[in-house]
Amino acid sequence: MTAVLVGLLGFGLGLAAHDLAIQGLNEDRLLRPFSGTCPNCAHGRGWLRLRCPQCGRSIGREPFVAVVSALVAVGFANTIGIAWPLIPYFGFLLLSMALLVTDLEELRIVDRLNLRGSVVLAVGLGIAALIDASLDSLWRALLGAAAYFAGATVLWLVVRGRGFGAGDVKLAPQLGLFTSFVSWGTLGWAVFATAMIGGVVAIGMIALGAAKMKTELPYGPPMIIGAWLAIVLAGIGVFPIPN
Repeated sequence: MTAVLVGLLGFGLGLAAHDLAIQGLNEDRLLRPFSGTCPNCAHGRGWLRLRCPQCGRSIGREPFVAVVSALVAVGFANTIGIAWPLIPYFGFLLLSMALLVTDLEELRIVDRLNLRGSVVLAVGLGIAALIDASLDSLWRALLGAAAYFAGATVLWLVVRGRGFGAGDVKLAPQLGLFTSFVSWGTLGWAVFATAMIGGVVAIGMIALGAAKMKTELPYGPPMIIGAWLAIVLAGIGVFPIPN
């Protein structure tokens, strides 16, 4: 029953994340979840309509985003447990899903979503850790955020922004924060999964002719999916979580 309720919550978070992404890309007023914002014309279609009355676009990727969000939410709950830190983890899912959509849509991590959201999530995780008496995990999370940011900055300097932009660097701290809160191993697996996913996608797109060797592909989605996978895999015992 708990998994079903968490899944339903995750489904709703996915719909809200899609709205947040489109509002962020169109410089609209944020925090209007469940308005069913149309990606084509930014009209508030509503989620009960399958076709936008303004431009005629039918609902497409939105249900897929919601289903993925539901599955990730269940995985987060399994790893974190029904405890106070799970609340900011759901916030992390909402924000990271929105940023994944913006990067796929327009190849950019929207700063006003990412920067403001990351600060709010960090404060929320800190409060939850204090209530839950998880200060050791919180300190590790802060160090992990700094480490991931530092590593991303070095990579950005090495590649001079080609294929790995400043938005990806600014995305790194929140990913490091929420993976390291679980364990150092989770952060390590997140980085490894990111490299594997990014490499496989790039090779696949080149092989299919959808991209060329010099085509810049969004790196934010592999970073986000890598972090999700690491957190979920930690909960099913792929690698140990310290007590």
